[in-house]
Amino acid sequence: MGLRIGAMLAAACAAALSLITASGESQEPASPAPPVTIGVFGDSLADGLWVGLRWQLRGDNRVADVVQLSEVSTGFANWTYRDIAAKTEEQLGLGRYDIAVVMFGSNDMQGIRDGTGSVHRFRSAGWEAVYRERVRIVLDLLHDHGAQVIWVGLPVMRSAGYDANVRHLNAIFEEEAEAAGAVYVSTREVSAGPDGGYSGYLEDASGTPRLMRADDGIHFTLPGYRRIAAPVAAVIDAALADPELGRPRPAEPETPAFESLVQLYIRGEPYVCLPASEAQIDAALSPEARRSRN
Repeated sequence: MGLRIGAMLAAACAAALSLITASGESQEPASPAPPVTIGVFGDSLADGLWVGLRWQLRGDNRVADVVQLSEVSTGFANWTYRDIAAKTEEQLGLGRYDIAVVMFGSNDMQGIRDGTGSVHRFRSAGWEAVYRERVRIVLDLLHDHGAQVIWVGLPVMRSAGYDANVRHLNAIFEEEAEAAGAVYVSTREVSAGPDGGYSGYLEDASGTPRLMRADDGIHFTLPGYRRIAAPVAAVIDAALADPELGRPRPAEPETPAFESLVQLYIRGEPYVCLPASEAQIDAALSPEARRSRN
């Protein structure tokens, strides 16, 4: 397992070269670049990826913030429920993101309605044409914004049928991302068991088996999200550590443990969030409730 993860991270670091801007001919050292802001776009899996990525990049003074821009139950198939292109355009108008991390697809195993109102069956030729066009639209929006794009593939899934559909979507994501000049990062290797298939328990950094997947066979536990965020963080780190950019790797941070985050299950769906501060709790309480706390 350790060798497979190491090889995957090495490949991710190599892929990061496409994020690095070429320098000029000047021999003078570059001035330190300002810290970057990273936006995480996607569905409920991206929610957890956001938390894992915040942990992986904790204390890194080259990163100003890792912003959650994901939304559960969204994707590229059902734009009647949520038009991801319109939502992404609105989000990009409200903030500046130097790096965009994208993870969609877990809700897209369904028919798709095109602009004429016709519905195309999942994985049909018509479905794939509309789906690819929507992926391209979002990639273009992110690139026009000036963001470096990292597209994160879907992990190994427990259901064999669902996993086959995931592999089909990943092939689309990888092809479209690479055609657009984005970096594609696979999570299949890092989410697979020793036999290359699904496993709810995977080894942590110390080699100890830990529960990494949620009961639904799709989502992850907090340690699992930390695990799938590792190759994404490796791509970002390799780009930001380039000496031409003037961003040396930071020292190991002193931060709260990842396990201090809160994991909730609402209607069977796993959610992860940062604990609220005392000030945030007080602000949410009525005056009577605040007095009872004091």
